[in-house]
Amino acid sequence: MQFLDLTANPKIDTYVSLLRDASRLTDPGEVQKRFAAMLRNDAMVQGFLSLSIRGLPQGQYKITRSNLDDDLGVVTQNPWQQWDLMPTHSGGFLGKIIETPEPKVIHDLDVRDDPVLGNKLARFGSCLVNPLFDDGQAINWSITFRLEPRAYTLADAEAFILRGNIIGRMTKTLVVANQVRELNAKLTAQLEQIAQIQRSLLPEQTPKVAGLEIATSYLTSNEAGGDYYDFFHMGHKKLGIIVADVSGHGAGAATVMAMLQTILHGFKDRDAGPAAMLEHANRELMSKKVESNFVTAYMAVLDLEKLTFTFANAGHHSPARRLADGRVTTIEGASSLPLGIIDDPEYPQVTTQLAKGDTLVFYTDGITEAFSPKPNKTMFGLDGLIGALRECGGQPMCVIESIHEHLFAHTRSRDRADDQTLVAIRLENN
Repeated sequence: MQFLDLTANPKIDTYVSLLRDASRLTDPGEVQKRFAAMLRNDAMVQGFLSLSIRGLPQGQYKITRSNLDDDLGVVTQNPWQQWDLMPTHSGGFLGKIIETPEPKVIHDLDVRDDPVLGNKLARFGSCLVNPLFDDGQAINWSITFRLEPRAYTLADAEAFILRGNIIGRMTKTLVVANQVRELNAKLTAQLEQIAQIQRSLLPEQTPKVAGLEIATSYLTSNEAGGDYYDFFHMGHKKLGIIVADVSGHGAGAATVMAMLQTILHGFKDRDAGPAAMLEHANRELMSKKVESNFVTAYMAVLDLEKLTFTFANAGHHSPARRLADGRVTTIEGASSLPLGIIDDPEYPQVTTQLAKGDTLVFYTDGITEAFSPKPNKTMFGLDGLIGALRECGGQPMCVIESIHEHLFAHTRSRDRADDQTLVAIRLENN
């Protein structure tokens, strides 16, 4: 077996070096500079022009690079940053040769008094015209010049066509990649602004209510979501609590969450109870025609004088209840459709008796639907939540810390696919 040493061929070695160096670059301008440096060292090139017709009316073009002097390394313009500042031309020698999208070798070149170039081509005797294809169209063109009247052969044309289009494609890829990076940076900044606004709509601090101990936790996912919790003064020794989750992620979910917050805070007849608040929210969301998102919501009122818990449920997870003796149950009943799906659904309202020492835990599905790693990929589930509640004393901060510890042990990850919200409320014994 015999291997040919292709690096002994100076052109192959030059091309390989160019492609290797260009593959490390992220700036399309740097690729063109390396290409210009290669042309400067190529005996077959003594002048160079590049043109583009991208987005221009038929017959018009822009000269994106012009290297017609002795120093071929001079780059006069950056087409990706200065496109709008570059003049648009039509006609002349250049307009003629790009009328048809084929490569051309021109001998005995004699271009003088050109309406676009004047006498800049007067010293050249031949040129090679190379179309650079983008989406099947000859959008860009590279034209190389030699002083001799018959300097280029068909073999030269073949090599230049392949080389030029490879470099052109590499440059286009970097341009697109940079555009994607810029858009991603803008999108990330916008999503962070949305997340900041979203966090600002949550309570700045938990309410101080005699007889209650309250703790909350709101952990965001990698993408802005629609989790929401809030507290409302509902009359003498009554505290309203809502935990809600807008379907989906991103700006749409965060916007609906902001709408819900405004709707609920604008509702004045709070004595009517939690079902009336959910019915009001549903009417308002339906009137806004928010068709792509629905909202699950659990609205409850704690009466500290009677030790009762009155609630209505719009398709949300029922809260867990940890009794003073350590037993854990859930408060079921009154479940109906999420908000924003149909007009005027019925939201039944149920009242249940509580006892001092009880701890109520409200949560969103980012908790129970968190998955363990592959290959098992099991959900944390209600069983995981209940198991975490059994291993703490019932104090709200202890409850939240225990759930977080068990959740991390289950997922083994600090990343979250969904927002994770917890609200823990304990009726003090004294």
